[in-house]
This record gives sequence, structure tokens and C-alpha cells, in this order.
Amino acid sequence: VIVEEVSFARLICKMLFTVKRYLRYVLLAVAACGFLLNADVFMRKDGFHRRTQSTKKYGEVLSDGTLFIPVGDSKGRSLGQNMQEKVTDTRGLMCADLLADREEKKITRLHVEAEVCGDFSLGNIISTIISYNLAAHLADIPFTFSCADSYPGVMATMQKNEVAPFLPSDYDKEAYDLEIFCERRHYRFTDVARGQYLVADIIQNQIASSQNVVTEGDDAVIHVRLNDAFQRIGRESQRGLFPHIAYTTLLKRAEEEKGEIRSISIVTDSFDTSKVRKIDAQFTDLSRVVAEDLRRQLKVDFPNAEVSIDNDNNETTVTSYTRLAKAKKIAVCGCSTFCPFPVMSVEDDVLGFIYDSKYLNNFYPKYLAEHKDNM
Repeated sequence: VIVEEVSFARLICKMLFTVKRYLRYVLLAVAACGFLLNADVFMRKDGFHRRTQSTKKYGEVLSDGTLFIPVGDSKGRSLGQNMQEKVTDTRGLMCADLLADREEKKITRLHVEAEVCGDFSLGNIISTIISYNLAAHLADIPFTFSCADSYPGVMATMQKNEVAPFLPSDYDKEAYDLEIFCERRHYRFTDVARGQYLVADIIQNQIASSQNVVTEGDDAVIHVRLNDAFQRIGRESQRGLFPHIAYTTLLKRAEEEKGEIRSISIVTDSFDTSKVRKIDAQFTDLSRVVAEDLRRQLKVDFPNAEVSIDNDNNETTVTSYTRLAKAKKIAVCGCSTFCPFPVMSVEDDVLGFIYDSKYLNNFYPKYLAEHKDNM
């Protein structure tokens, strides 16, 4: 009995020593839990994420009611020039807040800030910006887009700070309202088609007006993606070139409707290996051959037209977008995610042609062809 009592006493002493040893950590944990529960860290009943949220927060509501969302991932080949979500399903979390706020109207603005603005992959970048912008307008709040850091180019010129949302008077909210937008979380390209008015406004009033190289448009502007178009990227038929006759056919149609074409601009990437991406450098010589041959053919088919390849050192992504958007009679976008945006932004009396592919860009042509007579 004495032995058992001594063993039990030793056990109790050991337990007390252990508790004492770790007591300060237990107290800290209890205090932290109390702080978190009272600091509005978790999703509040009113749907807002606050500044005191955990490191997994997707954004925060500032004191003036602005829902601020930082985006961009510095990892990968784009070196931060992207609109990647910092937190998985940021769009879904944003939607939950915007939908919950429809009655109380505590959120007064949507502000999205990119970590680095650059033109590495404009097709993906622009579609994402437009998607956020449309969400703001469907929620009836103004939109702000900013760059924490930036390189010169299209993305930097897209920075904006709207005074008020401006859905067109003929916008069909029953066909695509905030609820539908939020249900289709992974359809940002559908958002672009529905938000075509935003694309046109940005291209014409922000991007084109930010430069002074292109002061007057050509009758016909063709964007030809060369360089990496000669390299497969895994899935079939996502890249390729049109035969020259395809461009001639489209331009002849434009002549029938709009009159003689007197100037043709071929917009493409540089042939200078020091000016292109590393993945494109091996294709610059081949690209030059193809572009020059296209110019030769167009000169034969349109003898009264001045035909130019616009990709010298004065050309930038901004001037390329401007040339396409300012086309006077016809603009053509081939197999690329670079050119649909300026082509869908041409004036209503200009013909716009966009490649209809089941593999690439199928969201633009179908919707635009149905809703815009000139597309």
C-alpha cells in the first residue's frame, strides 16, 4: 500500500510540474482565442472580411466601405505580371460579400490592385480585369483598378478610378445579373462578352488615348501571331496560321461594303531577337519570312494600297492595340488571345473578324456575332 501511495504521489507531482511548465503557453492560447473571437476575424454576419482577418484573407473592407482585393503571384514565368488570386476562390469569396451586401449597401466600391502590371499574357490579364469590373457594375458600385508596381504597356494604362458604375441603358440584367455572374465562377470569358462595353471604353478612351504614335488608323489592320505560333503547346489546333488567301478574301469583302482599301497594316511581334521573349527568339527569322510574304501577296491583291509591317522599335503593345482599334474599314484577329479585345472595340461601322475556334476564343465570336452587326 505504501509503495502504491508513493507512486501515485510521484505521478501527481509529475503532472503538476508538466502543467506548470507549459502553463504560459496554455494561457497565451486562451488569450489569443478570446482576442480572435472578439476581433471580428471570422466572416461576420454582415458578410464582410475585416483588416484583422487571418493570413488567408482574400481582401478587406476599408473604413470608407471600399472592398479592397490584392491579386498577383510573383512566382512563375510571368514574374508577377498577372492577375492570379492570392487566395483560392477569391471570386467566390468576393461574390459572397457582394451578394450579402445588396440590401445594406455598406460596400461602396470594389478596388482590385495587381502586384505588378505588365503585358506578359494580355489575353488572361484583360479578361480578369474586365470580370472584376463587371462584377462591380452588377453590384451597382464603382470600380478601381491599380498597380502596386508596373512596367509600361497596356496593363498599366488600364488603371482606373470610376466615379460611378455605368451599365449601358440597354444592358439586359435579367440575362446576366450578379447572381448569374456569381454562379458561373469560372467563366470570366463570358463576363468579357457580356462586358464588351467595358472593353470598348478601356481600349478607346484609355489605351488608345495614352499614346501619340498612331494618330490616324489604316483602312485595314491585320494582327498575325507569329513566333510561338510555330510551336505546339500540347493540345491540338490551338495555334496556327491562315493562308494568305484568307486575309485577301476578308479584305475583298470589306471593299465591297466599305469602298476601296488604300492602306493595310500588318501588326505582329518584333523580328529582333533582343526584343522578344526567350521562347520566341528561335522563330524570329521564320516569322520575318512569313510576314514579308504576306505583305507581298497583299500588295499583289490590292495594288493601290500601301502595305506595312508595323513592328519596329517604335511599336509597343499599346500602339498595336491602337492600330487595331482605330481601323477604318476592317480589323482582323487571327489565332491569338492578344487581339480580340481591340478588334471587338472598333467603331460600329467597321467590320471586325475574330477566329472562331472550338479550342480557342470560342466565347468571343459566338456572342459578339449574335449581338453586334459588324462582328
